[in-house]
Amino acid sequence: MAKTVDTIEMDFRNAKRQADELEQIAQNLKTLSEGRAQTCLFEVAASWKGENASAFCKKGAAACSHIQNSANDLKNAADTLRRIAANLYEAEMKNYETARNRE
Repeated sequence: MAKTVDTIEMDFRNAKRQADELEQIAQNLKTLSEGRAQTCLFEVAASWKGENASAFCKKGAAACSHIQNSANDLKNAADTLRRIAANLYEAEMKNYETARNRE
């Protein structure tokens, strides 16, 4: 069954909304890793000395880096989702117009 214009537009809006949600999650992760986590690691380094403190801070820095990479991946996924949604929207609208012109 062919999609209606309303369904095509609703699907497009939903895809854009989901991309926005992914981008917001990415921004939240980036803020967390650059802000609160870094502050915590600096405070730990300032108040805890020794080999264990150094190992903890290295692991914490690696975790922050991993979180930032994940945030970048989510941002890229959101951008890709938007591009795919726009391409699909255009294709579905063309198909709709073609089907309508045949009637």
